[in-house]
Amino acid sequence: MSTRTSTEVLELAVEQVLAAVRPASLGDPVAGARHAEESLRDALRDTGPVADDNVALRYALACAEAACEHLKYCEIQEARTLLTAARGQLVLARSAA
Repeated sequence: MSTRTSTEVLELAVEQVLAAVRPASLGDPVAGARHAEESLRDALRDTGPVADDNVALRYALACAEAACEHLKYCEIQEARTLLTAARGQLVLARSAA
């Protein structure tokens, strides 16, 4: 059983996916986007329940879920924008905890 909080699980996944979808990292953009989408979806499943009062984490989850949809269609720039927004919300979520 993991001892990581929901915020930590999502934060790690967002950072890893952001690194994976950097233009310099994408040899094959389609395969890279698919792998990034799978990784992010796995992390979203592992995040677990979120307290109602943790608004920043809820926003981060919404951004990450939307990023998954963009990755599904290989819309890398849109996904990166949403992941960057999720990262900002995760900083707020961590400071609120």
